Amino acid sequence: MFSNGRKTIFLAGCACVGAYVAYRYWKKRELKSIDEGFDEVTKIDDSYEKRILLLGLDGAGKTSVMNQMRIIYGDKRPYKVPTKPTRGFTVYRIKCGSFTYNVWEIGGAESNREFWSTFLQDTDLLIFMVDASNTNKLSLAVSTFKQLLGDTRIDTVPILVVANKQDIPGALLPHQVKEALDVESISPHKHKVEVIGCQTRPLPDFLSEYTWYHKSVKAVTEKLCSMAVY
Repeated sequence: MFSNGRKTIFLAGCACVGAYVAYRYWKKRELKSIDEGFDEVTKIDDSYEKRILLLGLDGAGKTSVMNQMRIIYGDKRPYKVPTKPTRGFTVYRIKCGSFTYNVWEIGGAESNREFWSTFLQDTDLLIFMVDASNTNKLSLAVSTFKQLLGDTRIDTVPILVVANKQDIPGALLPHQVKEALDVESISPHKHKVEVIGCQTRPLPDFLSEYTWYHKSVKAVTEKLCSMAVY
């Protein structure tokens, strides 16, 4: 186990690496043709044209949704069961028509949220995922969302709010999440905001033969593509 001092140094180092990678991406991205499909990028290529930022509190289901999008785009690698919250960030690649995007999924734990602002610059679409089943975290999700809206670097950036975990009894419906976030108060001249429901469960019994995705994830994917091209 890390001591407090070593842990602090380790987290600071990770933050610096993340900031440097993001900086290189913003400075050097250029239009470049790549293959059709959807892949997790383990070595980040900073030459893609457009960028999507996926944010949300820990436990919102960001990784589960991205895993199912991989299946939609024909990725045959084994499904990754998210046993722990994402620490740092994971970058995926998706092609919508003639546009190619890097999808940056940033961890939602408190220790990660303090670095979210590092990744806001040059965002073409912001996806904010809410665990609609966890009302205990709703007020934090609302305040976090409003804090993001206050950052001028994402002025005019379209926002897709995903009300996830609709399969869980008692989960807030998309229109209820929309009301909680006070989306109607957001000026349409500043942001185009849409809210969509989603669920990723139930998962199949045999994940080693995983070819299943929930239809709501496909709807999110389609909405993502239609919003990101503007």
